Amino acid sequence: MTGINGTKNGRIKRRLISCAALMMCVVLALLAAPVMPMAAGPAVVYGAGNKIVEEVPEERIFDSAGLFDARERAHLEEMAASYRDEMGVDLVVVTAFNDGRHTAMEYADDFYDYGGFGEGSDADGVLFLIYLDRPGSVTGDYWISTTGVMIRILTDKRIDTMKANVVSFLKDQDYVGAAQQFMRDASYYVDKGIVSGQYNYDSETGRISRYHSIRWYEALFAVAVAAGVALSACLGVMRQYSMKPSRRQKENGLMAYRAGANFCMNNIQDILVKQFTTHTRISTSSGGRAGGGGRSTTHTSSSGRSHGGGGGRF
Repeated sequence: MTGINGTKNGRIKRRLISCAALMMCVVLALLAAPVMPMAAGPAVVYGAGNKIVEEVPEERIFDSAGLFDARERAHLEEMAASYRDEMGVDLVVVTAFNDGRHTAMEYADDFYDYGGFGEGSDADGVLFLIYLDRPGSVTGDYWISTTGVMIRILTDKRIDTMKANVVSFLKDQDYVGAAQQFMRDASYYVDKGIVSGQYNYDSETGRISRYHSIRWYEALFAVAVAAGVALSACLGVMRQYSMKPSRRQKENGLMAYRAGANFCMNNIQDILVKQFTTHTRISTSSGGRAGGGGRSTTHTSSSGRSHGGGGGRF
């Protein structure tokens, strides 16, 4: 019996050793095999108005009206990508036919917002829309929609200049030239920066939001004033601890010798000889709303985001 049990125990041990060796081989094979990447699902981001949209596409030229051929569209895409990297703000060009439900301004704003475009937390960027009346038409509307910091950069005056530049191309049916001119103008004004005295004017509420910035000479003046005040305080403390009598202390010392001196006050009467009155007219008009070069007129889109810009007919 002992021999039989010993044989059985030996078989069991060999089987256990074989199973353990097999498991080790499987583990080593798995570790040695190349790691296969998992198929990633479509990434989503939250667009304006808490709407979920697919990840923002790389393209920035959306030619629903079919105004560009393949070569022209590729050139515009390359140009938009270059300017976008250079400026640090988004740049979008859209062509479409009038849907009969949205104005050019509404279409441009909604396309930008619900498309998830824009750089940074304020969705900085600008969109140019060519909004033809119908298929086969050569007339329509156009709109330049600004968002975030581009509202402050592209003031009403600058938008007017951009409109004048692109409308000549649109009237000649040179839609590629209009898109290129739009991108060149946007880049030019980004390089120029925000104009002095810029402010946003909400056309719906009348609220004004001014842009405040400190220029180098203002900062230098502030530093100089602060240094002067600090230096004056330090010199005052040094004089106080130098044990030298101040001018007032000297005067008080001299007054001690004049304690018994008397003085006499004469009664002098003032007589009014002539009276003059000056009137100055103060203008009641608001210079801030006169359409100056620093104003950017804004409105609120359907998503609740603030937009600036402008457009017209061609």
